[in-house]
Amino acid sequence: MPQSTRSLAISVSIMLLLTVATQILYIATLSGVGIVDGWPLRSTVWTAELLLFTAIAITSIVGLVRSSDMQLGWAALIVAGLINMVQSGIGLSMFLPAAKAGEAFAPLMGTLLAGSFLFYNLAKAILGFAALIFGLSLFRKDQSIGRMVGVVNAIAGAIAIALNIAAVHMGLGSVPFSGASGAIATFFAGCALWLSSRQAE
Repeated sequence: MPQSTRSLAISVSIMLLLTVATQILYIATLSGVGIVDGWPLRSTVWTAELLLFTAIAITSIVGLVRSSDMQLGWAALIVAGLINMVQSGIGLSMFLPAAKAGEAFAPLMGTLLAGSFLFYNLAKAILGFAALIFGLSLFRKDQSIGRMVGVVNAIAGAIAIALNIAAVHMGLGSVPFSGASGAIATFFAGCALWLSSRQAE
């Protein structure tokens, strides 16, 4: 990996790991909490994710231009970042007004949730693809622990792709562990990027 790309890879890997941390925080603190009741923390988490995925998309564009390899992985991160920006934007701008509108607007809230989760699962499938690409690249180039991490990346990525594409097709809440598989793939994609940047030093 060229020197000019290493710092980008490290930055993106850190941001990917931070998005996993925000999801863990969200589930640990807001699972089962209503939209209105949990809005202060919920909106804070979603704003942080919106900024992180915006930065991931921008930085990955530079990585794609500068990198001579792993271009499919960089491209996947760009697209996943853009889709997550849309998904976070839907939540931040539409969920609270729809929730406050009351039971008469419950079908609207359901539509917004379904649309948001479609983008959520699509982004997770694409992040799974990024994990697969980075994992295969690490497997080919590394002969030590990175090789094992590459295999785990590829497996986690393939599982995330399958589960989240199925979730996109079947709808909200229809495929168990789809979101979790995407978060795991995101974690390993961040680890693979980090290892790729360190082994080139």
